[in-house]
Amino acid sequence: MMNRYRYPDDGVDMKKYILRLLRRLPVLLGAVIGGALLGAVIYTIVRTVPEREYQAFAKIQLDFAADETGEAYQAYNGYTWNDLMAADPIMNLTLKNLSADYGREEVAASVRAEILSDIRILTLTVTTDSAARTDEILGAAVQALETYGTQAKEFLAITGIQTTQAKLVVADSRMAQAVFVGAVLGLLVSLFGISFYYMMDNRIVVPGDIDETVGVPFLGYQFEGDGPAMLQKDYENNISYLWERRQKGGELYFYEVRQGERPTQEEFRKMRKAEWVILSLPFNGVQKTYATYVRELLKAQQCNVRGAAIRQADVKFLRCYYGRGIFGGKKDDTKI
Repeated sequence: MMNRYRYPDDGVDMKKYILRLLRRLPVLLGAVIGGALLGAVIYTIVRTVPEREYQAFAKIQLDFAADETGEAYQAYNGYTWNDLMAADPIMNLTLKNLSADYGREEVAASVRAEILSDIRILTLTVTTDSAARTDEILGAAVQALETYGTQAKEFLAITGIQTTQAKLVVADSRMAQAVFVGAVLGLLVSLFGISFYYMMDNRIVVPGDIDETVGVPFLGYQFEGDGPAMLQKDYENNISYLWERRQKGGELYFYEVRQGERPTQEEFRKMRKAEWVILSLPFNGVQKTYATYVRELLKAQQCNVRGAAIRQADVKFLRCYYGRGIFGGKKDDTKI
């Protein structure tokens, strides 16, 4: 029966994770740029208004008459004026100053009246989808108020003192915020994706991976051609030690594990015959789960697995993972 390895309980080698993450910096950078562009596109689509809006303003001076007590009327405020502009008689006076194609609802929806600070100054704002109609409604409303000032007992006079021409409304741009949010979301999504891939893609890279899965001593790193002198020497010393300990006539068999390939019957026969079997695992090329599967196959075939090594190791990765000290501190010790 196979051993029940509990990979989720092994924990995360943060240094290995960070180094593998750094190798994917182009992916992260691409995700950030892509997220920023997507944020800009979405913001542009959302903020694009099918119909343009135009606004014009007018300042109206209110000269209040005195009431029965001799005090000036002060019952008018911003809310009062909004109601008055949409009701009779001011609306009727406004429509009288406009052509027949203007409706009451259109005019009422386009006009806003407010008292900003001084109760004697009324501000009118007209907003429509046409510059010409904006100007016409504003002019008609100002004329209506001036006429109303001569009719209502609360006023001595109402006078338009400033009128602007209609201008296109420019929406407040928040493009920078949209780009920033998109970039952050792109970074977070890519980090989550890479982290999830890392957790699922548990390939063997460092000795701890061998100890967690195969459960045999790590003998060292194998390199194609010249590698770091210190690491090569450690591997050669470990192999020499095994040769010295073998029984007379005993053999060491080196089996190169490959993802998805199981040993042939001939290889099984040679490994059963050998005194000790050494597994050679490719750097970043075999999943932990598959290495465990091979280990159990060999165990079932009564093959004596004595140790494991990692071949085709990435020197740059090892230098970052272990630090330069493991390479002897000399540039000449490392030949890539």
